[in-house]
Amino acid sequence: MITALLRRRSAPLAAIVAAMALLAGACTTDDSGTDDDRDGAPPTGDVVELGDGDTYEATIRRDSDGVPHIVAADEASLFFGQGWASAEDRSCDLADQVIMIRGERASVFGAGDDDEHLTSDLAWRTIGIFDLAVDDWEDASADVQQFFGTFTDGWNGHLETVGVDGIDGWCAGAEWVRPLEPVEVYSYGRAMTLLASSTQLVDYLGVQPPEPAAATGDTEADSTDADSTEQAAGTLALPPPAASNGWAIGAERSADGGGMLMANPHFPWEGELRFWEVHLTIPGEVDIYGAQLSGLPGISIGFTEDFGWTHTVSAGSRFTAYRMDLVSGDPTSYRYGDEERPIESTDIPVAVLADDGTLEEVTQTVWHSHHGPVIDFPGVGWTEDTAVSVRDANLTNDEFAEQYLAMLRADDLDGLIEAHAEHNGVTFFNTIAVSADGQAWYADTSSTPNLSPAAIEAYERSIQEDPIVAIAAESRAVLLDGSDPLFEWVEDPDARDPGLVPFADQPQVLRDDYVFNANDSFWMPHATELLEGDYSPLHGAQRTARSPRTRENAVLLEEVGPDAASGPDGLFTLESLADAALANRSFTSRALRAEVVERCDAESVVSIDAVVGSDGEELAPAGEVDLSEACAVLDAWDGTYELDSRGAVVWRELISGFAPSDLTDPGELWATAFDPADAVGTPGGLAPSDGGRDPVLDRLARAVVVLDAIDIDLDVPLGDVQFALRDGTVVPVHGGDGRDGVTNLTSYWELWSTLEDIPTRSEPVVDGSSLATVEGRTGYYVNNGSSFMLALAYTPDGPEALVMHTAGNSQDRTTQTSLAAVERFADKEWRPVRFAEADVTADPALIRTIVRG
Repeated sequence: MITALLRRRSAPLAAIVAAMALLAGACTTDDSGTDDDRDGAPPTGDVVELGDGDTYEATIRRDSDGVPHIVAADEASLFFGQGWASAEDRSCDLADQVIMIRGERASVFGAGDDDEHLTSDLAWRTIGIFDLAVDDWEDASADVQQFFGTFTDGWNGHLETVGVDGIDGWCAGAEWVRPLEPVEVYSYGRAMTLLASSTQLVDYLGVQPPEPAAATGDTEADSTDADSTEQAAGTLALPPPAASNGWAIGAERSADGGGMLMANPHFPWEGELRFWEVHLTIPGEVDIYGAQLSGLPGISIGFTEDFGWTHTVSAGSRFTAYRMDLVSGDPTSYRYGDEERPIESTDIPVAVLADDGTLEEVTQTVWHSHHGPVIDFPGVGWTEDTAVSVRDANLTNDEFAEQYLAMLRADDLDGLIEAHAEHNGVTFFNTIAVSADGQAWYADTSSTPNLSPAAIEAYERSIQEDPIVAIAAESRAVLLDGSDPLFEWVEDPDARDPGLVPFADQPQVLRDDYVFNANDSFWMPHATELLEGDYSPLHGAQRTARSPRTRENAVLLEEVGPDAASGPDGLFTLESLADAALANRSFTSRALRAEVVERCDAESVVSIDAVVGSDGEELAPAGEVDLSEACAVLDAWDGTYELDSRGAVVWRELISGFAPSDLTDPGELWATAFDPADAVGTPGGLAPSDGGRDPVLDRLARAVVVLDAIDIDLDVPLGDVQFALRDGTVVPVHGGDGRDGVTNLTSYWELWSTLEDIPTRSEPVVDGSSLATVEGRTGYYVNNGSSFMLALAYTPDGPEALVMHTAGNSQDRTTQTSLAAVERFADKEWRPVRFAEADVTADPALIRTIVRG
């Protein structure tokens, strides 16, 4: 009965709610539940009622995998239930992050080691997102205030019910955990929009103007000379963007003729950026399954009966940096066109908890031009002549909440696209989406600065003429002339906010076969049908070489044949789509392994210089290295990164010896240059020896001596060296990294901002390598990569989906369910999604909780 009603959108809401009441009543007498390892879980079949009040009521049904299926009669109660369930699983993440984005960690925890908390507070207060969000909250729509307000009420309801001591996680009993205000959760959401912009620049904030030359006795002011160019080359490094793969398979390539989706965000398995899995239902109105980042309402990646979508991090620019010419003799004034403007100062106070329990105030002066805050831009700095400030395209993005609310309410793919067009609030993501009838959509609608054609032409010319601008561009930073009004963002009346590219000018394509993205620019959403046009280069470059991982994605999707992922007929099934996502084939080995083996067979002994570890100590002396064993191992290897793959470790160490630019440029690794007419196949071929030392065999020899120095056999199975940790338990894992060119990315990440005690590795054994030591074990420690993997197929019977959620939902890493999540990944054990009502209620271990507030 209930399943039939859920499938009938026209069914009266009262009838559906009544049916659910009957279902809940029937379930209260069910005593056939199975054992459950979740701490404190009530007997299965019982209904627990928590909370007081008559404003909200939601039912949280926890399945045997810990996924909450939340049902309510309206949006307010639905998001209340989501907030409650989120607090059950991830209360510590949100409580901690709110303190951080308010700039109050030092007042709670003291200045911290090396002033880490003080530095964090000063950075967040300089960015000013909390104050900006507080101001915007007053003008937010009623829908947005309800979205965050009811979620917060649910979060607080859980905290009030269990108390701080009853929290199931790392912050249990912490004095700093407290009820939250809706504006604080909203502010955290706003802070998350800055992950690809302002928060990447925190290390450069707080720069101060130089002292006058006369005061320092320096007769020559600093300038951007050759030395500063070297500094830029050595230090300009924004944190690497989070990676992801997203595939949408259209009707032409689907065995069932319906749309298919593969979501594979490469996100952390630890810390505040873990995904949280959830199912949200308002019978007859909303039925959506997917994942959201900790502590936020709604769904960021997911599916409904009619469409599904995922995101990948865009290669475009979310901010522009402005290098300003300063007024002679006054380093706090800059030239702008024909006028002079002041660089204005603001004193930012931060309260710091002293050892005696009192609060001391520390004040830092921050500086802003009309572009934005002044930063210590490496290679430029703040001299008597020059200063740099930045403008962030997402700082004013208060539409992000409207965007995701509209996506929750969308009836079909057209509605999803309309949400992008109307609100344009996607922050820094590409969107890859599919309809039930097999239309595949790709778009980069992320917030992008809008420069005029003349400004773009001048900027592209400066890349060729100015080494600092060129170096910045290599590091994904756009450095413009901040003294020339030409480079102001152009205001378009159709744009979301003044100065941004409007939806109509953002790259997008709708196809019937497939689209994909793997973090390269929009130019290649398909292996052969490229997306070219008059798009801003700030969305990413066209006609440029793609990464090995993008090229492997393209091969997997385009290939047709008996050994291809889609089989001889070129049609994907749900199972073959899931298998393709975890195929673990390396593109670099696919393209180059045979040639490397042929070359090292011909020259099995090479001489190399001493190998120096990342600590500066000699790891191995100069001398001759016998490559014959390594060559034999690579010859026998099948080019994959499975647990039992022998040769994967040698190949990774070989490739890790090359610079990132070598993976896309000819010279050291590749023989032939990139050709836009063959974007998947080029660059190609193994780089020849230059007549002296062979750049490839040199690096292979380096790999051999590094592995020997740390007692790792050349034919070691990957699973003996690559591992994850769960509460001290070592779990061998498969997968590769970006340099390997494996779609299933497994890597290391330590850019989290959580205060949770998370295992961290040592410095790598040698520069470029990922071999490091954690908790006494040396190898490839994995805590990041394929995270919430969703394989979706629309069939004649409705959507069918499989999930691989490596982080798991629980913040308590000591639980069996937490360990089981990563073990399932290691075993490639996909979990069927319980989306249909009948599948949810059929779970014998289902735990039902009614929450009120």
